[in-house]
Amino acid sequence: MLDPVKEVAAKMWPGVPVVPTQSTGATDGRFLNAAGIATYGLSGMFRDPDGSGVHGLNERIRVRSLYEGREFLYAVVKKYAG
Repeated sequence: MLDPVKEVAAKMWPGVPVVPTQSTGATDGRFLNAAGIATYGLSGMFRDPDGSGVHGLNERIRVRSLYEGREFLYAVVKKYAG
């Protein structure tokens, strides 16, 4: 299941491992999970080690990370769509 993610990540960021994590936030995936459909999220955006002020008054992300994240997600969705 992670092969397309790993392929795109290796092309964009050679040597950077794909590490599954669990997010503490909520998503609309809860409705799919309740219907028995496994739901996974994916970002592809790098954040500052300090947390980037997530959901605070100073929330931010690097412009480069935003554009790379968009490119990453687009490439991964194309691979899954086949």
